[in-house]
Amino acid sequence: MKFTAYKYQIIKDKPSITKQLFWTGLLMFGLVFGLLYLNNKMPVFENIQNLTLSFFLIACIPFISSYIYQYYDYERIDNIKDGHIEFNEDEIIIDYSRNYKYHELTDLQIGIIAYYGQRINLIYSNPNETKSLGIRNQLGISNKFEVLSFNFKLESETHLKELENTLFELVISGKLENIDSKKSIKLVSDRFKQNESYKNYVIKQILDKKIGCTEGLLLHGYKSDKEAKELRKKYCG
Repeated sequence: MKFTAYKYQIIKDKPSITKQLFWTGLLMFGLVFGLLYLNNKMPVFENIQNLTLSFFLIACIPFISSYIYQYYDYERIDNIKDGHIEFNEDEIIIDYSRNYKYHELTDLQIGIIAYYGQRINLIYSNPNETKSLGIRNQLGISNKFEVLSFNFKLESETHLKELENTLFELVISGKLENIDSKKSIKLVSDRFKQNESYKNYVIKQILDKKIGCTEGLLLHGYKSDKEAKELRKKYCG
């Protein structure tokens, strides 16, 4: 079990090229309609349509380009690579020198946003879709003496799966003994939820009274009310 990644410090978000193209085109469209409106109220040019048509066609270039370029664009972030993270069999090592034993941790939080090149901002109607730099992911660790938080980079989908595998093994091994079971189970990726090792771990938490029966059975998962009743009778007494 081993996972490594680089830490990053995020300095400032910057508008993507896609957004710049979109708003440039929109601003030029606004200028065209503004000229038409003003000329209608206070006529100055007899052939205003010829003038505004040129501006309209020019505005179409960045506007349409934004809808195409978004599929090739990357988010823009001023950032600094400022260290290294390693998960090994017994501890988390920060910057090759600071060691944090798993059994001493009181909290471990992982916020996975995206890996490098993954498409993000897919829900907006405007052309905001871009590819991620992969550095917005967050790691938080706590023990009795420190609370630390970092951004780290996921290099690829394979790198993400390596992290998920590491967290899965870490949780079901019971090494996070001082972290609340409900919190540690949330570290497990959904793709492991049908794994027998995961289900057995959840059952053990129920039997050890670390998780309530109802919540534990929901985490364990069941296919029918009949199966839920059988599990409750078997493990919840």
